[in-house]
Amino acid sequence: MFTPALNNFINVAAGQLAGQIMQGVAMQFAAGIMASFARPLGAGPLAQPLLPGTWQVSCGNCQLPQPQASWTATTGPGGRGSIDLGEGYRLELNENNSEITVFNDSTGERTRIWGDPHVEIDGKHAFDFWGTTTFTLDNGTKLTINTEQWNGNPNAYVASQVIITRGDQAIVVDGISQNSLGDLSITMGSNGRALDAAHRDGYTLHENGAGAGWLTEMGTLATQAHLDATRIGAEYGPGSDALSIAESGAMLGQFLLFGLLLGSVPSRDSAEPASRQQGVAVPRR
Repeated sequence: MFTPALNNFINVAAGQLAGQIMQGVAMQFAAGIMASFARPLGAGPLAQPLLPGTWQVSCGNCQLPQPQASWTATTGPGGRGSIDLGEGYRLELNENNSEITVFNDSTGERTRIWGDPHVEIDGKHAFDFWGTTTFTLDNGTKLTINTEQWNGNPNAYVASQVIITRGDQAIVVDGISQNSLGDLSITMGSNGRALDAAHRDGYTLHENGAGAGWLTEMGTLATQAHLDATRIGAEYGPGSDALSIAESGAMLGQFLLFGLLLGSVPSRDSAEPASRQQGVAVPRR
C-alpha cells in the first residue's frame, strides 16, 4: 500500500537516479543487478551468480546452454505416484498420509515429508511445519508445499499441493492431502516461471550441499526453532503472504533496475532542441 511517505521516497529516489549522483554508481548497480538476475531462481544461499551459458565463449566458439533434464511423472493405484526430476532427484508420493519423499540418488540423502507435516531426514525426525514451505534442491529446482487444515484436528495441517518449478519446467501435484482420498493428480507444463511467480514461497529451505539436512536462507542448518516461523499466527504461518528473503531480494532488484532505467531516460528539457532551451529564435527559410 502506498503512503505519502513512501510516495515521497520514490519521487526523491527517481530524481536522484536521474541526477548526477546516480551517474557515479550506475555501473555498480547495473553489475549487481545483472548478476542477481543471472543467479538461478531459488539457488542456495552460497550459490554464485553465473552469466547464461549462451554468453560463455571457449576457444573462440560460443557454447550453447546445456539442456535441462526432462521430467517424467506417473500415478498408480492406491493413491501413489512418482516423479523423476533428472540429475538424480526423484519424488515418491502417497496421498494416504500426505507423504512426499524426496530422494537425491547422487548423495543417498532422503527427506520424507508426511502427516501434519513431519520432516524426516535419512529416517530421523528433524522438524515439523504448518504453513507453506519451499524445499529448494541444489540444482535450483523448487518444491513448494502448500498446506490445509487436517480434518482430524483443526490445529494440525497437512500437505495439500506441491508446486515444482525450475525455469520454464513445471509440475503441480494436487490431491496429496489425506483429507480426501482417490484424487491424486500430477500435471506437467512449461509455465514454470509464471507459476512460481504466482505462488508465495513461504518459509524457504535449501538443500545442504555439504551433508545431510536443509539450510535456512541465512545458511544455517534448519531446526524446529526455525520452522516455528510457520506455526499458526506466525510470520510464515498458514495463510500468510510474507515474502521469503529471495522474493524480497528479487523485488528490490526489480525496483533498482526500474530506477536505473528511469534515470537513463532524458528529461523533457534535455530532449528539446538547444535553440528552444536557450530561447533562440529559429530563422525562417
